[in-house]
Amino acid sequence: MRNKTSAAALAALLCLTPLLAQATDEKKSDCKPDAVWTDFLGHGRCYTHGDKAPDPYTRDDTAIRDWKAKGLPAPEDNAQWVEISGKYVMVNRENAVIKEIRDQK
Repeated sequence: MRNKTSAAALAALLCLTPLLAQATDEKKSDCKPDAVWTDFLGHGRCYTHGDKAPDPYTRDDTAIRDWKAKGLPAPEDNAQWVEISGKYVMVNRENAVIKEIRDQK
């Protein structure tokens, strides 16, 4: 019985390994001006153009509807503008890739 328990514990640990490998020691102050900081599930990270944004930013309820009033261009096909940490970010809704980051004016 102990071997089955040990095997289950090892399997659970191996499942967590990718999550632990993605954890970073980044700080908000480490972000460059063309990056955006977000804290998702307790892990903060700087995101830049081409990075995959956290999935919530691809949901329809996070989209900026009045993008024109904010001085933003129309989002590309299958993309939407979202606000992350005081910046406007265009995110592809299908693959979550960040297409553009703009400062709020």
